[in-house]
Amino acid sequence: MLNSELIKYGAANLDGVSVIHLSGEFESVFKLLQGQVTSDCSLVANQCAQSSSLCDEKGFILCNFEIVLDIDRWLILINKESANIFLNEMEKYLPFYNVSAQEIKQEIIGICKQVSDTTTSNEHFIRSVGELSISIYIPKENVSMEPYKKLSILNWELNKKIMGDHIINSEDSGKYRPHELGQHLTRVSFNKGCFKGQEIIARMEYLGKAKKETRLISHIKPEQVSQFEIVGSTIEAQKQLFSSCLGKIENF
Repeated sequence: MLNSELIKYGAANLDGVSVIHLSGEFESVFKLLQGQVTSDCSLVANQCAQSSSLCDEKGFILCNFEIVLDIDRWLILINKESANIFLNEMEKYLPFYNVSAQEIKQEIIGICKQVSDTTTSNEHFIRSVGELSISIYIPKENVSMEPYKKLSILNWELNKKIMGDHIINSEDSGKYRPHELGQHLTRVSFNKGCFKGQEIIARMEYLGKAKKETRLISHIKPEQVSQFEIVGSTIEAQKQLFSSCLGKIENF
């Protein structure tokens, strides 16, 4: 159950997000992504974004991102610090699909609202948990964001953690597998077929037994969570610290 006291609703300007445009024939970009990322890109549609990841051959997460189909543009929304990880990893495959990748200037708004609220045009739904729904909004000309309360990027990131989306930063690249962070529930498809690291990740899904997991823990001092590995960034809000903590299940 979500902690409703911590949830903040509104619209946040995602200044810390890089936008990478994958340009080429529509089907070529799709095939490139489908063979590399952990999610099923056949489910990406206009107004329906998708959380995804790139992994290495051993199933360790290299970076997390959102895939957005903006009319006919395939866009990757990723933290600025991790953009080069994505670009460097994909660079070797681009020529085979006649696809190019480059960062573009594009304003991105993150929207946190109640599930019952209406969806506007240019809004790309990501997921909902309980009463909280999050989506990506790509502003167009003459479209006002006045109906939404201004939200800080920290509130946006905290809302995602509350929903169980524990994303990594560049320092965490190559350290964790999806099951350790709960990302097998939100960023991995076990029905789409092959992708890099798929064999090991699938083996953990069907044959493995989880010994560790990640939970969001609120604390006042860093030493209060020193027994855990901190995944991603710790967020300070409402006079508390909020950390995605990875540890043995019995230690929670």
